[in-house]
Amino acid sequence: MTHVAPNMPMQLSGGSRGGITCYTAPGVIFADEEEMKEHYRSDWHRYNLKRKVAGLAPIPKEAYEERAAREQEREGSVPSGGNRSQLRRQKREAKAQAKAEAAAANPNSKAAHYELTKSMSELAYVEHKMTSAADFDEGSDLFSRHHSPTLHANLAYMAKTHGFFIPHLDYVKDLPGLIGYLLEMVYVGNVAIFSGKQFHSLEACQAHMRDKSQCRMELEGHEEEYEPFYDMEAMASKSPLWEWVEEEVEEDEDGEEGWEDMEE
Repeated sequence: MTHVAPNMPMQLSGGSRGGITCYTAPGVIFADEEEMKEHYRSDWHRYNLKRKVAGLAPIPKEAYEERAAREQEREGSVPSGGNRSQLRRQKREAKAQAKAEAAAANPNSKAAHYELTKSMSELAYVEHKMTSAADFDEGSDLFSRHHSPTLHANLAYMAKTHGFFIPHLDYVKDLPGLIGYLLEMVYVGNVAIFSGKQFHSLEACQAHMRDKSQCRMELEGHEEEYEPFYDMEAMASKSPLWEWVEEEVEEDEDGEEGWEDMEE
């Protein structure tokens, strides 16, 4: 027996041999929560989280391993000794020149952002977003540059000023982690929480959310993404929107049970 919710992307299948899917592991079905927790400790999971906050879709494990291997090969092919130092210096000088030219034009413009990032590899772009983000902590407002002394003071301020609230707060098991994830999405990736649109700057992202009256997060339809911060099992067992279903497990030609193909 498994439980599913309307429009819920996380699907459990196969009765006692059911599986769990995860946002950061596309194409993978975990046998149980222990396997999924093990995935949460992997570099692949962390990389796909970085892609999420940078406004990029998650990639399958095979693609991640190929990119990681190429990156290691590229780093290993760099000459040693004086040539390595010279190459590093040239890269720093080229990067500094590109930044200076973009800043001279308009440091906050889309053109400046494009000029700075157009030649970056995907890995370099993700790292750039992580290292160039504005400073933030749990007291930082998601929708403006206001800062509160504590997390709870920040939540109270955002509720009063922007009408922001955490859906199903009673089932949140990691509130600091959830707010931290949303802050990374906005401050690092410049991604609007509700619409998922990415912007060239933090200011543009926050202005969009305020102007569109989208100072909110939506849990329904994003359960996989927010699963690490919620007790989804408890929520499912107590919600009238959920129903219990039993799914057939097909047998292969050898008479053994196999996974039934599931459409996205």
